[in-house]
Amino acid sequence: MIFKKIPVRGRILALLTLGSLAVGLDRSGLAPAVEGLRDALHVPSPALDITFGAYTLGFFLALALSGLLIERLGSARVLLGCGALAVLAMLATMGTVHVIMLAISRLVLGVAAGGLLPAATVLLAQWVPQQERGTAQGLIHSVYWLGPLFAGGIVASAEWLGSWRGAFLILAALTAGWCFLWFQMSAILPRTDPLPIYWRGHFSRFLLPFGLAFAQSWAIALVIDWVPAYQLETWHLNIFGSASLTGVIAAAAGGGVLAGGFASDWVLQDSGNIRPARQLLPGLGFLGAALGMFAMPGQHEIGSIVLSTGITLFFLTLVTASLWSLPLDISAEHPAIGTLFIGMGAALAQLVAPLRLAHMTGLWWLGPTLGLPMLMAAAIGAFNLRPDVGIPEPPPPPPEPDEGEEAPAGKNAKNAKKPKKH
Repeated sequence: MIFKKIPVRGRILALLTLGSLAVGLDRSGLAPAVEGLRDALHVPSPALDITFGAYTLGFFLALALSGLLIERLGSARVLLGCGALAVLAMLATMGTVHVIMLAISRLVLGVAAGGLLPAATVLLAQWVPQQERGTAQGLIHSVYWLGPLFAGGIVASAEWLGSWRGAFLILAALTAGWCFLWFQMSAILPRTDPLPIYWRGHFSRFLLPFGLAFAQSWAIALVIDWVPAYQLETWHLNIFGSASLTGVIAAAAGGGVLAGGFASDWVLQDSGNIRPARQLLPGLGFLGAALGMFAMPGQHEIGSIVLSTGITLFFLTLVTASLWSLPLDISAEHPAIGTLFIGMGAALAQLVAPLRLAHMTGLWWLGPTLGLPMLMAAAIGAFNLRPDVGIPEPPPPPPEPDEGEEAPAGKNAKNAKKPKKH
């Protein structure tokens, strides 16, 4: 009853934030349960690494393509579907008896998380005013990063009570509870029919945000994946699974996203101009990340690596709230298509991620060598964002021919002569 007394906009934002936290917890629950999984499945740790890769594959695949599904079905239905998939994934993880089954469940969970974030973004276009969208985006995306800070406690409690499998039953129950609340909420939301899409106009306006999403995703992969692998390969310093590194990554990324959202809204309210609100934080974020990344590979102590990782990741995630608000600013009628371009940029970066390039070429220096100029170019591009310019109107159709005329066709349409009148 108390929940129903909250205004609809507040309820929607609260449920979207809780949904993002739920999939963040589901994502993070596997890492602290690795020891129990390895003993139960009788597989070495490298085999379990496949399951982490399966989640990443599902996440970025859904991030890249879910915009089309949201455009067709609506964000409310997609959100409910993502929640249901997350519940099934947690139940499958709880009952897993083989590493392949575990990998499939992680793939499904990745699809759920990758579809939920764009769908939540699209829903903000209808219910959150422009001057509050940065904060809303910051809340939704930051709690997703904070999952590792809480998932470890859930798994540890379940193991203390008897089995690691109970942790995933708890996570499934929490996610199912969210699905029930969202089902009730979505029943009162209005539904709209899809409108025609002017693809050429969207491509021209979202080409720069696509590039910025690529740069951010690529740089985050450099910080989180390449740096630990480089330290292990070059200096035999194993920081994979470090509790301090995991905690700093979660806190720095979550704090960066939230700070970027608050700051973006503050700039908008202070200046009354959407351009600096969406340009300033991404520009500063990419510049700060470039400075942090400059010294990162040279660190050879865990404390220094953790500190530089946290600083660089904080600046990188300052970009998130402004970047994901652009579909709502630029494409008010089709924000799902805007999220499609940003999601595709982030997903494409994973295909050529720094660690993947290092394994393919054997050249470990490619990561920072490519990353620094990419971040500098992204900073320059961010200061040229135009959130105040919407999607251009499609060209008008050719005029109908007068009575007695034949419709001109092809390239000769302009040179077609009218028939002589007698």
